[in-house]
Amino acid sequence: MNRTNPFDEIEQFFGRTPFRGDRAWGRDLRTTDVDVAEYDDEFVVMADLPGYDREDIDVRATDGRLTISAEHATEHEDSDRRYLRRERRHESVTRSVDLPASVIESDATATFQNGVLTVMLPKETETDPDDGHRIDVE
Repeated sequence: MNRTNPFDEIEQFFGRTPFRGDRAWGRDLRTTDVDVAEYDDEFVVMADLPGYDREDIDVRATDGRLTISAEHATEHEDSDRRYLRRERRHESVTRSVDLPASVIESDATATFQNGVLTVMLPKETETDPDDGHRIDVE
């Protein structure tokens, strides 16, 4: 007899995974933890992205909102390996943060080191409308 935990079934029914990610249309949508710090002249957002490479990360600042997305696929299929359970396939995370004040999106910078993304967003001192800006990760 194959026994399952009834609470796991309830979580799956209501769209939650054991890893506390949301499930939509059969695909996990996970989020990442962030810290937002405010300094005199900038905001600094730090996000945990362990297991990702710099090339996997997309960071955008638009209309007072910072959006961080990361996506990667795991290693290719190994025909000699017999999996009893396989959960590590394709993984993506996304997180949006509303910034508490206007920033100069075109002057924003980002670094990625040891699985931590750090985004520096200089505060805007004068009104200067911008259409958004993609931030390169160094």
